[in-house]
Amino acid sequence: EEAKKCGLLCFSSPFDATAVDFLEELDAPAYKIASYEINDIPLIRRVAKLHKPVIFATGIAHLEDIERAMNVCREEGNEDVILLKCVSAYPTPYEDANLTAMIELYDQFGLPVGLSDHTPGWECDVAATVLGAQVIEKHFTLDKSLPGPDQKASLDPAEFAAMVLAVRHAEA
Repeated sequence: EEAKKCGLLCFSSPFDATAVDFLEELDAPAYKIASYEINDIPLIRRVAKLHKPVIFATGIAHLEDIERAMNVCREEGNEDVILLKCVSAYPTPYEDANLTAMIELYDQFGLPVGLSDHTPGWECDVAATVLGAQVIEKHFTLDKSLPGPDQKASLDPAEFAAMVLAVRHAEA
C-alpha cells in the first residue's frame, strides 16, 4: 500500500510456491528469481505461468542454468524476461564486478539485461547504464549501522537519491 501511494511498483523474490501464492494475493506486477533459485524449475514454471515479467539474477548461474530457466519460461509462453548480471558476494569488490558479463548475457540470450549490484557505492550502476542496463537493482537501508549481511552493499536514502540522479544523467 505504501509503495502504491508513492507511485512505486512493489514486487519480490519468492523462494517457494507459498510465497508465489502470497505475492499473487498482493497482485505483484513482476517476479524476481534470485540466482540461488535459478535451478528451481518448479518455482520458475509456477512464476512463468503467471505471464508477468520475470527478472532473473544470474550470480551463481552457469550459461546452461540460464538457458534451462529461459526454456521453462518459453514453454509456458512467457517471453517477458530480464537477466541481471550479478555477483553473489556482499559487498562485491569493485574489481570483481565484471560488468562486461552483462554485455555477454545480452549477446548470448538477446534479452533485456541489467545489474544486481552488490558493490558498496553506485559507480557500477552508472557504468552499467552506459553499457545498456535497463534495470538496476541496488540494496537500500535506512541505517548502515544496522546488523545484516547486506548493509555494506546497501545505500542509505541520500546515497540512493544520488545514485538515481547519476543513473538518470548517464541514461540521458
